[in-house]
Amino acid sequence: MTSFARPVPALIAVLTLAAVPQAHAAALWFGVDARSSGLGARVGAALLPVPFLGTLGLEAGAERGWNRGSTVFSTAVTLRDLNLPVTAVDAFASLGAEFSDAARLYAEGGLRGPLLGPAGWRASARARQDGHFSAGLGLEVRF
Repeated sequence: MTSFARPVPALIAVLTLAAVPQAHAAALWFGVDARSSGLGARVGAALLPVPFLGTLGLEAGAERGWNRGSTVFSTAVTLRDLNLPVTAVDAFASLGAEFSDAARLYAEGGLRGPLLGPAGWRASARARQDGHFSAGLGLEVRF
């Protein structure tokens, strides 16, 4: 194999990734969710784009449980706008902490899709370090 032919597979891979359309990257977003654990609201901001993947951002939220009066606050680092080719849907993944009576780490992931204009739906699942799982559906507005 000649020295010219060696970088060709890498070049083809880079050009293929560059041709994949990126999801709409939001600079700011807010949303509300109905989760299996309660009602929640959140707000977030993009920090920086991650080439070929999506956008890295910070998100903060508050959730009120269905059967209790306490409010759980959360903050997370999130990788958003992970484009799913051939769909209008994108994925996200977050790592964060919840604060109520104690601090608990969590991982969350889900899908987002368009509804009308900047508004879209959001479906997610969250697992906390203490073994608690929750899932939710919500609305999100992106700017």
